[in-house]
Amino acid sequence: MTMKFPFTEDTLGKKLEAGTGMSVDCLTCRRKAALDVAELVRRLGPDQPCLHWDLIKVIYCHECRVAGRDDRNLQFTNHAVTPDKRRSN
Repeated sequence: MTMKFPFTEDTLGKKLEAGTGMSVDCLTCRRKAALDVAELVRRLGPDQPCLHWDLIKVIYCHECRVAGRDDRNLQFTNHAVTPDKRRSN
C-alpha cells in the first residue's frame, strides 16, 4: 500500500483504502460495536464523510431506539492498522 500525503481519512472510502478500522460506543447503554467499514461503504457510498458529526446522522444505537432512550449518544473511535495487521503488496 502506498500512502499519499497529506494523509486524510475524512470519507469512508479513504478509510477503507487505508485499511483502518472504527468502533462505536453507546454512551447511554454502554454497548460497543466494531463497525464494518467495507459494509458502510457499500451501504452509504465511498464519499460518505466519516467524522463524528457526519456519522451521528446515519448511525444510531438500535437497543436504545427500541427502548425509547437517546439513541445517538455515541462515541466513535478510529483504529490504526498495526504493523502485524498490514497487508503486504
